[in-house]
Amino acid sequence: MAKSTFLQFCQATRRACGLPGSGPTTVTGQVLQMEKVVEFVALADAEIQGKWFDWDFLHVSTWSSSTVINEPSVTAPTTIGVWDEDSFYLDYSTSNYKKLPVLPHKDWRANYRQGVKVAQQPSHIVIMPDLSLILEPKPDAVYSLTADYWARPVKMTADSDTSPIPEEYERIIVARAKVMYGEDIAAADLIISGQNEYDDLLDKLEAKYLPGQSRVRRSSDTGMITVRPE
Repeated sequence: MAKSTFLQFCQATRRACGLPGSGPTTVTGQVLQMEKVVEFVALADAEIQGKWFDWDFLHVSTWSSSTVINEPSVTAPTTIGVWDEDSFYLDYSTSNYKKLPVLPHKDWRANYRQGVKVAQQPSHIVIMPDLSLILEPKPDAVYSLTADYWARPVKMTADSDTSPIPEEYERIIVARAKVMYGEDIAAADLIISGQNEYDDLLDKLEAKYLPGQSRVRRSSDTGMITVRPE
């Protein structure tokens, strides 16, 4: 089963809201009801992505950059949301790998930024306010810098765009968009049914895809048991 596209989410939302017809046939150039459906689907997806910065499905572990001799600055990836501060390494895949602890920006600014710098193997990494990086001290050779990060939410805009929300729970987008549409037209039945479905799916999504929030659901003779860690 393939992931749903932006267009398919919009079509599913139209059906969930009980709107007549078979559209939309595209996400662009829509008017009236279909324009609202397209808008609410895009907003719902971005809202759910942005609810928690550290969703597992937004975690990226493939970023790397080659350092430049005598150049301390490193550009952040375009999709960066939040760096995983425990993941910075030099030459990660070699026997000489080195972990780089994060030096707080204010400490670096007060104690390390000033003066003449001598190029050495970097021992720390500084995360700047714009999420770019500073190697401290500046590198004396070309190293492979690797790190993990959580991607920022990105709205779907084209017919074929997909959401990073896992396929098994992607119906949550339709549920949330249904609530938005119901609120827009003051339809209590849409709001209630959409909210019930949304709450259920959000609970399951958070249980599975938020760090430390695992909830075990299993069958037993007494029914469904939910174990929630403290």
